[in-house]
Amino acid sequence: MIGEPVGRFIERLASADPTPGGGSAAALAGAMAAALTAMIARLSVGRGGDAALFDQTMRTADQAAATLLELVDRDAEAFDRVMTAMRLPRGTEEEKRVRTAALQDALHNATAVPLTTAEQAILVLALAPDLARQGNPRAVSDVGVAALLAHAAVSGALLNVAINLKSVKAADYREATRAHAADLQQRADALRATALELVRAGLA
Repeated sequence: MIGEPVGRFIERLASADPTPGGGSAAALAGAMAAALTAMIARLSVGRGGDAALFDQTMRTADQAAATLLELVDRDAEAFDRVMTAMRLPRGTEEEKRVRTAALQDALHNATAVPLTTAEQAILVLALAPDLARQGNPRAVSDVGVAALLAHAAVSGALLNVAINLKSVKAADYREATRAHAADLQQRADALRATALELVRAGLA
């Protein structure tokens, strides 16, 4: 999907097909946030600010953008794996055992993929406060847009983590993943608030 025109992706998102869905949309939001962040860093180079900061920001954002674009496809593939496992036969005890194992494996993957999306998006969101403080002041509104998109990517991805985690049987995995997800959401909320406060100050 990532090789398609944006308009085609939007058409597919609006269709009755289950993929791409919310997880892919969250990953794309994160990729856009990362791209905007890299742009702002490039627009800030040579303007008397912290050159090392802008260089590191560019590298981090570019890598996150590439990873998040891959996650657009990986999220759809993860959902398709779950659906394939659910359609396996279950007429005999052996078939039930095989189906359960395949479904649990697919659900673990369908949980891990959006969790990775959230982790990548929070890396991008963490760049926003310093860019709002030190970046090109003419691009401060773009910092705000990037922060909002990155926060949406984290929150949206974690909703997908939660819905898949409900069907995972491993209690220890569920507990650990829920705790990690809660920590990511808390961090994302705090970073968003800080970034937007700095952006609004820069716009005043």
